[in-house]
Amino acid sequence: MPQEIILRVGDTIEYSNGQKGLIEKIRIISSGKLVEEYEYDGDGHDLVLTLHCNNSITNLWVKDTRIHKVPGEKKG
Repeated sequence: MPQEIILRVGDTIEYSNGQKGLIEKIRIISSGKLVEEYEYDGDGHDLVLTLHCNNSITNLWVKDTRIHKVPGEKKG
């Protein structure tokens, strides 16, 4: 079972194939609400992250995707 992590707006995460992105928005799909933080337990079926990656914006549906926080990298 994956370890729970707290994802917050402003955190940098690493996901598939070593790609990194800064979390700009956290959206709960079922309610449509934007939240400032989310307790992620490895089940991302109800979670979309808007990420700033290499001068572009990406919406990442976290379903079936392994992610982890990058220590020490936060929004400046």
